[in-house]
Amino acid sequence: MHRPTPLRSGSSCRFGGSRKLAGHYARLLRDWRRPPAPATGGAAAPWSRPSVFLLNSMKSPVSVSLCRSAIVALLALGALLTSSPAQPENPAAARPGGRPREGANQQRPGRQQEAKWLMPPVEGPNLHYKTFESKAAGEKVSYLVYLPPGYEKDPGRRYPVVYWLHGIGGNQTGMPKFCERVTRAIEAGKAPPMIFVMANGMVDSFYCDALNAPRPVETVIIQELIPHIDATWRTLATREGRMIEGFSMGGFGAARLGFKYPDLFGSISIIDGALLGLDTIKQRHRVQFDRIFAGSDEKFTAASPFTLAEANADKVRGRTAVRMEVGALVGSNAAFHELLGRLKVGHGYQVHEGAGHNHGVIFDRLGDKAWEFYRGAFASATSALEKK
Repeated sequence: MHRPTPLRSGSSCRFGGSRKLAGHYARLLRDWRRPPAPATGGAAAPWSRPSVFLLNSMKSPVSVSLCRSAIVALLALGALLTSSPAQPENPAAARPGGRPREGANQQRPGRQQEAKWLMPPVEGPNLHYKTFESKAAGEKVSYLVYLPPGYEKDPGRRYPVVYWLHGIGGNQTGMPKFCERVTRAIEAGKAPPMIFVMANGMVDSFYCDALNAPRPVETVIIQELIPHIDATWRTLATREGRMIEGFSMGGFGAARLGFKYPDLFGSISIIDGALLGLDTIKQRHRVQFDRIFAGSDEKFTAASPFTLAEANADKVRGRTAVRMEVGALVGSNAAFHELLGRLKVGHGYQVHEGAGHNHGVIFDRLGDKAWEFYRGAFASATSALEKK
């Protein structure tokens, strides 16, 4: 028997006045289910439920049954077509076992942000919302910078920098809580004093220059943002003093930019990275595939972290600290872990069972070990500075 294809999660019909119609259907369905209101004298008023009154006025029991079933089916179908299924706060809840599909849109705290070079200002302790003039973008571009405790009190000191890349559908607004965590770790002596720079990933750029849209995100970060940061803030402007780190889509960006520019970054941190393969991005992110890679298999493959890791393994091996902390997206991360093993690229790899696709939970699971990677990655840069 033919079964209608269900709507995909997150989709909604675009009929005119659909919200109003949905409310109408909901009221009718509610009216159908509740008991009829008693009329004067205790008898049920036939007009208190119009659908029941109509059905009961029909003489044939078969007709009543059929019509009743048809009305219920139509009401249910109307409610389905005109509603927008709610997205789970944790994408891991969308699948049994707590793991979302590989490549599913992972960060949707609400309605997806519109891609803009100037994102809304963000406030928080030790956070500064800043902008710079970008030739590549043709306008001002925003970024968020975290300065460690003591930055203002010690004007002669320089600090290593972590370039932090957000996930798909996200932006810089989720960083205040994470930076509070960083501050506590620095003040407790668990993490080295360091600067965090939250780049603008234009919502869903995969940190590439789009071929079919004016969104040169990679160029803005590599050729403009990093030189601007080194010129504006007291950074350790060496590869050993730079880390690139990202979550979800940001993990894809950290992997591809870290392996593409081995002379720029001395360490790479991938937090449950959405390390998508060709088939996955074509199936799950077709809009982005067409916009960023012009629908070309070859263009995507050339930009893939897997391709770049193979191409630059000799330049990374023994020089770059790499870690992979995995929550829900085990499949693609395991494949990348195996590739790095075959290439003999040293790296840390840990799967946090039950953590889901949640950056905060993964850091909770890591505990104090979360900061060991930063200490080790920046040790040579800070020690070289101390010797000067």
